[in-house]
Amino acid sequence: KEGASKYIGATFNKQKNKWQAKLGIEGKNRHIGYYDNEEEAATDYARAVFKYKNQAALGKAREQDSFIIDLSDVPPQSPIPKSAGHIKEGASKYTGVSFSKHMNKWQAQITIDGKQRQIGSYENEEEAAVDYARAVFNYKNQAALGKAREDSFIIDLSDVPPQPPIPKSSGSIKEGASKYTGVSFNKSKNKWTAQIRIDGKRRYIGSYENEEEAAADYARAVFKYKGQGALDK
Repeated sequence: KEGASKYIGATFNKQKNKWQAKLGIEGKNRHIGYYDNEEEAATDYARAVFKYKNQAALGKAREQDSFIIDLSDVPPQSPIPKSAGHIKEGASKYTGVSFSKHMNKWQAQITIDGKQRQIGSYENEEEAAVDYARAVFNYKNQAALGKAREDSFIIDLSDVPPQPPIPKSSGSIKEGASKYTGVSFNKSKNKWTAQIRIDGKRRYIGSYENEEEAAADYARAVFKYKGQGALDK
């Protein structure tokens, strides 16, 4: 979970601003110690398991829950951006990445066999995103990486000239709806949204204060991704 330790038996104590190690013995949670370092807390937890629960219990814990992400032999991979419409305020713009407020670092995590696995913590959002992509490549194969990139299709209008909005025919305009094709009003955001369908999938273009701006960008997206012929229809 966000802000939690990546190690079993270690938690962060906000009140003391330290890492804490605890062990359950005979149904009671026993305090092991407080630490400035997460790894030290985890090491002492493992030592306590070895002493009070024996080597077999330690081996079982490692086997069941201590899956380690190893990217040592994985080539660099470019980050997987989220589609703009799926980025919440303050969240990462990349798939597999989140920000831990109490650690003040970016975290990369991946789900493998139904369990969320920690990849690492990073000062830099892009570094976290690169390692997430490498983990997908290593543990889920190239096809999964390609699908993730396909699902995170980004509309890029940086090189597209201005286009006039495409008005709807007057008979097809519902009350409260936009008078332009490709535009709708998002009540929760209180903004106009532009979307376009490409290869059977609805792609987010952007959110706008102004209905006309949304319509102009929709027309530019049609021009770029479907051609002048589609714009003239």
